[in-house]
Amino acid sequence: MSDTHSLWADLHRPNSTPAETTFTVIGIPYDRSASARQGAALGPQRIRRWTHHLTPFTEDRTRLGQLSVCDLGDIAIEDQPRDFERARQVIAALPNIPIILGGDHSISIPVLRAQRERFAGKRLGLLWVDAHPDLCDEFDGSRLSHACVLRRGLESGIEQRDVCLVGLRSWEEPEIDLIEKGQMNVCPMPMVAERGMAAIAAEVKRILSACDAVHISLDIDCLDPAAAPGTGIPEAGGMTAREALTLIKAMQGLPLVGLDVVEVAPPLDPSESTVFAALKIIMEFMGVIARGAK
Repeated sequence: MSDTHSLWADLHRPNSTPAETTFTVIGIPYDRSASARQGAALGPQRIRRWTHHLTPFTEDRTRLGQLSVCDLGDIAIEDQPRDFERARQVIAALPNIPIILGGDHSISIPVLRAQRERFAGKRLGLLWVDAHPDLCDEFDGSRLSHACVLRRGLESGIEQRDVCLVGLRSWEEPEIDLIEKGQMNVCPMPMVAERGMAAIAAEVKRILSACDAVHISLDIDCLDPAAAPGTGIPEAGGMTAREALTLIKAMQGLPLVGLDVVEVAPPLDPSESTVFAALKIIMEFMGVIARGAK
């Protein structure tokens, strides 16, 4: 397979530093916290591979050429607590917008901690796009499981009122208790189907507009398995790719400060449609940043 473009659709700047670019891309190829099917450790490599076949334009012809990417490669996770702390330190020191490639969703634990540190003293909003709330305190004997990510994020200081969860359709009992007794803004998938994504996205934007900074954490299992079968725990009845893009693009105007895309498991999807869905979301996120810079 020959390349038609350079890394990240010609946006990567070799030998650049994060201070010189719009985005820093970091892969965290770890999936040993996945409770069902593994394979997401190969997500970063495959996502990067296909960026050589993308062009630097969004679907509405927004030119991305004024943006730039510094790809720092991968952070290997051998000892989860130790290396998650190392990842947190790297991300917390970034001066630009991080785009983090998973890996199972547990890799977002250091991402959220780092973002909370980067914006200390400010309101950090979180758009959580996922089939699962990941609010367990412990799962399979681990507090660093991919089912505990948002719980750890709240403990890092993200306020419940500043969290919007969209696309949920699978629950554990302790998660329901926390949601029903808490202040998080929850839009399960049946609500999305009933009201339409445009209306849901407008409400999410209204809520997050009170924040000083907004991070997006997107688990590819937010999509229906028909669109993204290559993920650890696919849940029927999810978003279409178009609905996910509608949500991301509707965040235009918010102070977006980062994105992580997780649970893309290439070995579980020989068609690679899951990888391409993740890439489309990432590139359209870049488009939101590009339009905001004009």
